[in-house]
Amino acid sequence: MIHECDNTMISDENENRIAVNLINAKLQLLLDRISSAKIVNLAKQPKNIVRFGAEVYFKVDSDPKIQHYQIVGVDEANVAEGKIAFTSPIAKIFMDRKVGDRVTLKLGKAEKQFEIVSIKY
Repeated sequence: MIHECDNTMISDENENRIAVNLINAKLQLLLDRISSAKIVNLAKQPKNIVRFGAEVYFKVDSDPKIQHYQIVGVDEANVAEGKIAFTSPIAKIFMDRKVGDRVTLKLGKAEKQFEIVSIKY
């Protein structure tokens, strides 16, 4: 004979096991990220090439307004603060480019042209 109390206990044990497994999985992902993290010395980055940590100043299409983003790690990314992850499509098209380079970002059928006007570290 199974009592309602027994079912509740089994249900609670299952929920606890699932929660612990989820926490362990997240912990493993975090440990993997920490073990693969690298310190990037911005002072040693080439000043004329877009690399991780660079602030890229650019124009979009024929708009004369200059915009900028800093290329940062995934955890630091915050578009509202002008920081984009190095894994983002726009950061990828800027990487290893120089001032004056024009790059194209394809957005479905549309395309946007970017011209790099300045790079700062």
